[in-house]
Amino acid sequence: MIKILFNDALESFLNIPSTLLRCLRYYLSPEGKQILKSFQNFCEIDNIHRLILVGHSYNYFASLIPYYYINSSIEVSVLQAKQVKSRECILIEPDEFVTYCHPHKYAKDAVFVFVTRTGSTQVYQSIEKLHKFEIDHQKIGVVSNNPKLKSNCNFYFPLLCGDEKVIGSNSFPADILVLYFLTRAFMNQEPIPKSIEDEIRQMIFEIKFYQQDWKFHVSSLNDFLGVDYNFLYFISKGTSLSVAYQGALNSKAYLRLFGEGISIGLFLHGPFQIIDNSFRCILLVSDETSIEDTVNLINIASKKLGSGRIILINNSRALSSLGRANRNVWVFEHTTQNPFLAPIFEMVVLNYLFLDQALRRGVIE
Repeated sequence: MIKILFNDALESFLNIPSTLLRCLRYYLSPEGKQILKSFQNFCEIDNIHRLILVGHSYNYFASLIPYYYINSSIEVSVLQAKQVKSRECILIEPDEFVTYCHPHKYAKDAVFVFVTRTGSTQVYQSIEKLHKFEIDHQKIGVVSNNPKLKSNCNFYFPLLCGDEKVIGSNSFPADILVLYFLTRAFMNQEPIPKSIEDEIRQMIFEIKFYQQDWKFHVSSLNDFLGVDYNFLYFISKGTSLSVAYQGALNSKAYLRLFGEGISIGLFLHGPFQIIDNSFRCILLVSDETSIEDTVNLINIASKKLGSGRIILINNSRALSSLGRANRNVWVFEHTTQNPFLAPIFEMVVLNYLFLDQALRRGVIE
């Protein structure tokens, strides 16, 4: 069994703001702007309607951000999501792509983008499969921290996350940010207008501010959760599902605690019946489209079927007020209103929560 060292994990988490800032600065530079502009022009001139994203684990989860940006008609309070384009996004796991996907089904009006920090065997096999089926090299892109992959694609989007001592700690938030820029370019929108640049800089500042007193925040959260449970649900909807899935993966990977990421809708149609007093849940909500479902879930879990404990991480004042009215709910409200950026902050909170839980459970050195 591999044990993560506390100092290694803490160092990885503390590097997240600098990783995000490095990515932002690069894609605001002439070189970064040119990469996004070239991709944007290619998609427009070649009449590309479909973005196919291929990636493992946290790379796959981060790809949910483009999925909801492109496919959703959700009305949110951010300008960039209100423009509806006749385009779609498809997510495919590399193993599935290599085994089952027939590239010619999508090739006519699609661009294939592989999301991978270093480049797994399955990613290389997936790219080789495109070449085997004679898919135009111009239709292949890669989001990666490995410049050696440049020769395998037409569009290379640097991730700039550096080396990681905790897998996904910096690459997951960097994935989200870079894919957000790429997606806006795909939708023929200005990738980083001043308003979004300001949002990102403010979020980075808020993350730094949170990190200064992370022990206080997570100590309160974990005092509330306790350690007398052996299963942790991560329930969410929309873009925050990316964090629910990643949270469940990290819970098993280095907290050594069984966890499951699941949507609110799926949970309310069957699994809710297992709720009892030992039920523990991290509820992640980054928009106001699911307040009724969220409140229903809270009531079922903390009143009707048991007195389970729920940590609600969200960015809505209205939802926070409803959550605080329940003594079995601990509310953490953050200020990142953009639902396509909010998952970055949500994951930061979970990282430190896991770090403290790992210390309490004795699974970290």
